[in-house]
Amino acid sequence: MKCTAIIALILCLPSLAQSYDMTRRDRMNILYSNQVVFDRRGEPLVSVRLTESQEEIKFKTRGGAVLMPSGDSSSQVRSPARTEWTVRLESSQAGQTRWWLATERFPAHKMSTIAARRLHWSDQGYEVKLFEAGALIGLAGQTLDTRTITIGIAPQKTRLAALRMAYDIADQLSLKDQVVAEPVTRPSGWLVAREKRSGIEIRSKDLIWLTPNDGQTTKIIDLEWGHGTPKRGRMDRTYAGDLYFTVGQDGLLAAANVLSAEQLLEGVVPSELYTSAPMEALKAQSVTARGQLLTKVGTRHRSDPYLLCAETHCQVYSGTTKKHPRTSRAVQDTRGQLLFHGDDLVDTTYSSTCGGHSEAFHKMWGGTPLPYSMGQLDNQTADPTPLTEENLAQFLEQPPPSFCGKRKGLFRWRVKRTGREVTEAVNRIAAIGDVHTIAAVERGHSGRALRVKYTGTRGSHVVDGSYNNRKLLGGLRSGMWLVKRRGGTPDSAPKTWTFRGGGFGHGVGMCQHGAMDMAQRSNTFDAILKHYYPGSTLKRAW
Repeated sequence: MKCTAIIALILCLPSLAQSYDMTRRDRMNILYSNQVVFDRRGEPLVSVRLTESQEEIKFKTRGGAVLMPSGDSSSQVRSPARTEWTVRLESSQAGQTRWWLATERFPAHKMSTIAARRLHWSDQGYEVKLFEAGALIGLAGQTLDTRTITIGIAPQKTRLAALRMAYDIADQLSLKDQVVAEPVTRPSGWLVAREKRSGIEIRSKDLIWLTPNDGQTTKIIDLEWGHGTPKRGRMDRTYAGDLYFTVGQDGLLAAANVLSAEQLLEGVVPSELYTSAPMEALKAQSVTARGQLLTKVGTRHRSDPYLLCAETHCQVYSGTTKKHPRTSRAVQDTRGQLLFHGDDLVDTTYSSTCGGHSEAFHKMWGGTPLPYSMGQLDNQTADPTPLTEENLAQFLEQPPPSFCGKRKGLFRWRVKRTGREVTEAVNRIAAIGDVHTIAAVERGHSGRALRVKYTGTRGSHVVDGSYNNRKLLGGLRSGMWLVKRRGGTPDSAPKTWTFRGGGFGHGVGMCQHGAMDMAQRSNTFDAILKHYYPGSTLKRAW
């Protein structure tokens, strides 16, 4: 009797309306497709992975909740307030994935171009497959088409093997260092949720869905955030909206949050920008985060049972833990507003500090040049003239006035690495001996190093990608750098390498510190957006 007082099993109760009126098919679509489900207000619903690769996950229901085994509302378990559950996996099996080299990417409507390029790769003897990403969404009387087609070739068994092959034919690829995951088999397993006081268990194949009562929140206890990234940790975090627990691609436990776009942004914006920032900068951040949300849906986690992750790979999201009245107001004041360039949704990338000159999207990540993201000076002139190897030193030493120029330690910086540190890092990926020369062989429009050649006593090796080189060199703040050696002979490793550089992050799109300075100069959020995404216009989508 005590158990039934704690937890009541409810079958076929249509009167228990769910917060988003989703069917089981809707819930499964959220897991493994790029289909966008909408709530009653016409806002997109988004699934965000909170944690993965876990043996168990504990959560508390603050105001009671309904748990649905397999996501099926015809079988429901009503959990009273302040109950604690532990979810584990039994008899789980990892999914299988093939990895394809991503050669080129085009808007989905350019079918003749796609057909011609597919034939081109096929004629070279490669196995070819087309991958559609993004979504076709009807919003506010207009159709928003974020779909792209990526041409994949030469499937490999592992991601590393695909990346190695991409490196070997890098001069033939327009996309930089990119691969596409193709799920061959989905992960599977039995989820077992056990309530702490009563001991009642729910056993469900592959999925358990949770909907809090009356808009209440759910706390995940000791959640591991940032799994698989350099910056990670554990803490209790609270989330609004639905949660689900499922089997990740690695065969271990994963948890995701499903909520409306605007609810999600109230957790994203305070995680991406200071809550004390000027209000117009917070509004600009809200619009850019909203645009990033829609451009990434269906593109970032093709083989995973969720659309987005809660890390910088997509956007940092901390649930309601960091929710703040000022950032919530900024989100609400810009509700549904997105940036467009003509009929196309702007890919509103952003980073901390551009260093005085933003980078071109296609230079950083490949693909077709975007007219609103070609790189420019971060001042009122917005001069798009690219920096060169010849004038980069002067730009770093005597920078022109810049909106982000007040950010000490980020606008300009200097760090040292020992010769041994660099040699050991490079030799972990290529046995070239003591590294005595580091030379950027390709730079972007902002002077950021995109390809770097390392020469050692036993050979040389070229590393593609700004981020890959920053990581290899001990976590440089950006790719806008020059390097000098000190000590040693010209043919041996130096005692130290000194890097002097500018900016923090990839530098593409909006400069967050620049946006804050523009707001302090009485610029409105739409003026800030027009500066960083020239030629764009604001439209309300919902």
